[in-house]
Amino acid sequence: MRNKLKPILITIIVIIAVYFAGKYALDTLFGDMCGNDIKQKVLSPNGENVAYIFERNCGATTGLSPQLSILNKGEKFQNESGNTFRTDKEFSVEWLNDKNLNVIYDKTSENYEMDKKVNGIKIHYISK
Repeated sequence: MRNKLKPILITIIVIIAVYFAGKYALDTLFGDMCGNDIKQKVLSPNGENVAYIFERNCGATTGLSPQLSILNKGEKFQNESGNTFRTDKEFSVEWLNDKNLNVIYDKTSENYEMDKKVNGIKIHYISK
């Protein structure tokens, strides 16, 4: 019985090793195909939070996507989708106070995410 089990275990270990080696190689070579280009960094009045307006670009088959992320001042801006607002047209933001932010966007835009509260900040959306 042991003689039959040994080749099976070796085969399983080899398959697992090849899987992880392949996954590592693909992640290293291709990584995240998207990139973010920060357009504006707007500090809250007390400087504790930052509103990042940026464009996300995921290659030739997709268009640029204007997005918004709200982060605490110590958080590093990551190569990720926006955590607050995603749309297809440019927009602007203005802090009302430390806990309230206006997002002013084109009423003809197509919006994909419109969170009402992020990191303790209330988001108010104004279409024009």
